[in-house]
Amino acid sequence: MNPEELEALTETLKEKAAAQHRLRVPFRDIQSQSHRHVLDGAIKNALATELAQFTYAQIIDGLPTGDVCFDRRFPHVFGEHPIDSCHDELCPGALEKAQEYYLQWDSGILTFDPMTIEKYQHAEIGSRVFKTRLVELVAVALHEIAVLLFQLDFQLHRGGKADIDYVTNWRIPASELEGLVDVPPRPTLFSHHAYLDADIYPNGVADIVGYWAEDRILGGVAIFDRRAETSSDTPLPNIYFHSCRHKQTYRVYQLRDDQQEALFAFLLAETDCPPPEPNPLPILSDAQNRAQVT
Repeated sequence: MNPEELEALTETLKEKAAAQHRLRVPFRDIQSQSHRHVLDGAIKNALATELAQFTYAQIIDGLPTGDVCFDRRFPHVFGEHPIDSCHDELCPGALEKAQEYYLQWDSGILTFDPMTIEKYQHAEIGSRVFKTRLVELVAVALHEIAVLLFQLDFQLHRGGKADIDYVTNWRIPASELEGLVDVPPRPTLFSHHAYLDADIYPNGVADIVGYWAEDRILGGVAIFDRRAETSSDTPLPNIYFHSCRHKQTYRVYQLRDDQQEALFAFLLAETDCPPPEPNPLPILSDAQNRAQVT
């Protein structure tokens, strides 16, 4: 594909993504009160976890902590990258801001794909389709929350915007490049190696951040096998994760049925403060996750 064809394809995909995003409907469009109540509770259960609040606090801060930045299969940070030494912990106020955000949470600010909402609210509560759609909507919510926080541009990092930009855009000095490849920095350190198409995503770089948050909280970007919704011959599990964590498989892996059921139980629990126990998040792969997409 030549550069002109690639540019045309990128523009087409961008327009399609934007058109699809414009069709999204607000949370209140879930007409079934019981389905709306369950989804609201599931989102709050996820947001109540220390992991979710720490993840969103990093976005509020403006930089991930050094250990989180390097806890990626392809971290895209090299050599003496300043994130390794300048940001061992969150800056003052970031975690408190994230906790305040959770305490004041209102799911009414979220929007969803109308087809997903329709299928969710017409699914029998407790059914396989219902639970699968619930996980999908929670994943979308976690993604959109990250997008919103990134767009709010809090940047509570003690060094301010200038330091955030310096750390984000740092690259190995030319004088140290002998024998090395000069790899340009990504637009944000909040990134999953497989979801970097800011030139296509409707929210641009903010969507890269959204995929990163989804991965950090759930254990991977959630992907779904739709065949299980229409065929009684396809048993659970039908949910896949695509993880970016270090020492995790780079492949998309299918959640085992016990992992899936643990996630369902957590999201459907009636309490969110404190978060339900046991808390399975993040759900990571191991040798038993044999079903993988290569």
